[in-house]
Amino acid sequence: MKKIYPILPIAIIFLAMSCGKPAEKENKVIHNDILTTCNLAIQNAIVVDHVAAPVGSRRYVYASIAAYEALVPFYAEYQSAAPMMNGLMSAPVPDTSKRYCLDLVALAAHTYVSQKLVYKEDSIINFRKRMLDEYKSQMSNSMYESSIAYGDSVGNHIIKWSKKDSFAYYRGREFFLTRNKPGSWEPTPPDFMEAIEPNWGKIRPVLVKSVHDFTWEQPEPFSTDKKSRFYRITKEVYDTVNEKKTANLETALYWDDNPNASVHYGHATINILKVSPAGHWLSMFSTVARQKNYSLIETADGMMRLSSAIFDAFITCWYVKYQTDYLRPISAIHQLIDSSWIAPIQTPAFPEYPSGHSVVSSAAATVLTAQFGEYEFTDSAEAEFGLGVRRFKNFREASNQACVSRLYGGIHFNDAIKNGKTLGNSVGEYYVNHLKTKK
Repeated sequence: MKKIYPILPIAIIFLAMSCGKPAEKENKVIHNDILTTCNLAIQNAIVVDHVAAPVGSRRYVYASIAAYEALVPFYAEYQSAAPMMNGLMSAPVPDTSKRYCLDLVALAAHTYVSQKLVYKEDSIINFRKRMLDEYKSQMSNSMYESSIAYGDSVGNHIIKWSKKDSFAYYRGREFFLTRNKPGSWEPTPPDFMEAIEPNWGKIRPVLVKSVHDFTWEQPEPFSTDKKSRFYRITKEVYDTVNEKKTANLETALYWDDNPNASVHYGHATINILKVSPAGHWLSMFSTVARQKNYSLIETADGMMRLSSAIFDAFITCWYVKYQTDYLRPISAIHQLIDSSWIAPIQTPAFPEYPSGHSVVSSAAATVLTAQFGEYEFTDSAEAEFGLGVRRFKNFREASNQACVSRLYGGIHFNDAIKNGKTLGNSVGEYYVNHLKTKK
């Protein structure tokens, strides 16, 4: 007599195995801090791509906005930032009949955008694949696929918006004609590079309506007279650097944050790997968000408003830089005091006034202070670059140190720092007053 094998039960078993975990009845969150990990992936891509600080800020801002806009439909107390942002239409909405892993949604939206904005896409693509593989076993197939599809749809929406900010138009149009006028910017050693991103001030801001919404003082007129105020502020840079105080040099190096820095050994040029200003400030935000046990949406909200303020601060600052077209301290010192003088850190290849660090850091500190108040924290953003960690009483203390570091580094006059702070605070206050994400 033939044996009858239990074919149907085995088929049912294989069917069950193929279906994976049962479908969830509620949305869920696995990792509240997933966006910190996503930002680290962008930071690594910026280091590899070797892009200027303003370009790096563009990567963070669109990815952060995508993550926030993808999450906001799931949180009744929050509202979309789209009506407040320049030219941004409402994003796609999730299918309410489906269940989502919200941090996977944010991851998908964030990485969909960032992989489109970096030059070496593989750095983000590989990161995204690793993260998706980690998530896959932690939910049903339906939740996994729905979360990625929805996050990607929001990411695609933000990418379409980003293409209208004039960034692509100005690629290949970076040439800046130096005026050879006393007091105007000129290429500086060691690389004597052409001016970086001369059209960045024409990029569309995300929240600020126009760079002309802000006012700024004009820099001190150039003068060769040793009794002039210009000579005094030049001598101040020279004397501060020549004091060779260890603490000042360490501070200058800690806040250098120049993704385009290089050193020369004979005929060899070696690029120095460093975090960008936007990455540094987002890292500090992440530190405090973890300490305060922020939820996923609170973290997304904070990163969106911080990266947006930094992006708009760069645009505003760059507009003023190329309007004032001011020379760097090293050029003035070589002409007026010491032709062999060398700054402790590399002078960036763009006009001096105002200080970009001062504008960006002051805007960031204003936004973060409004969100957190006076909060002590440890900054470890520079630890992986061999510069240790620093403890700050609050964000304003960190910002002030970032600002004065440019004097210690010999790359800015004090006027550019002081007036840069004022401009940055104005950008930050604009954000505090105009970006409202809570209903």
